[in-house]
Amino acid sequence: MGRRDTAAQAALHGLRALLQEKFQPGDRLPTEQDLSEMLDVSRGTVREALGVLAIEGAVIRRWGVGTFVAGSHDLAPLSMSKILAYRDRIQMAGHTAELVTSSCDTVPSPPAAAEALGLPPRAPVWQVTRIFSVDDVRAAYMRDYVPLKIGTDEIDPSPMLGIDTDLFTFLDRVALRPVAQVITDLEAVLASDQGADALRVPVGSPLARTLQTVFGHGDVPLAYGVTLHRTDIVRIRIAR
Repeated sequence: MGRRDTAAQAALHGLRALLQEKFQPGDRLPTEQDLSEMLDVSRGTVREALGVLAIEGAVIRRWGVGTFVAGSHDLAPLSMSKILAYRDRIQMAGHTAELVTSSCDTVPSPPAAAEALGLPPRAPVWQVTRIFSVDDVRAAYMRDYVPLKIGTDEIDPSPMLGIDTDLFTFLDRVALRPVAQVITDLEAVLASDQGADALRVPVGSPLARTLQTVFGHGDVPLAYGVTLHRTDIVRIRIAR
């Protein structure tokens, strides 16, 4: 284990101890600089550890205001344990999800999408872009990539431009390709210019990113999606 990994783990352990022993839900944490001095680690290490805690739902980072200890009802739980539409997941948790904007275009497939879908590099694909709000705050920026054809059938994903047709509903009822399996990877990232603009957060804000590959029967890849989530709005939950 490298020195950087050791420092990051020490910072996480120290922050968790502070949250448990000295702070209550709703309390504002000291600044990153103050925390770095308290824990004897660099400010960058503290920022990284706070990003992990934000993804876990232990803290809420409000840019320009500060970092706060999360209460049990501060964030909208987003379950990743079942194959469900984003809106359904949010509504099941007692919150309101709305479609803010959507678009559908033919684009050269990004490398990750081409690999996931078994296509040649830069092969044309449909890109469906959607932004969702949770309780009137932009919370998710989605880009789903769908082949122009699945088998011999041409695909038209335009029904996904409305809130009532999510990716899974489209594949099942419109494209007649029932979803058999979804593989999702979760990682912590910092907001780029595009993600920051879409979610109305400063560049460099910590976000959670999910990379999702959707398969039909026979392990046929049907779609690949990338979603950025605001960790101060939703808490991603995986039940096993």
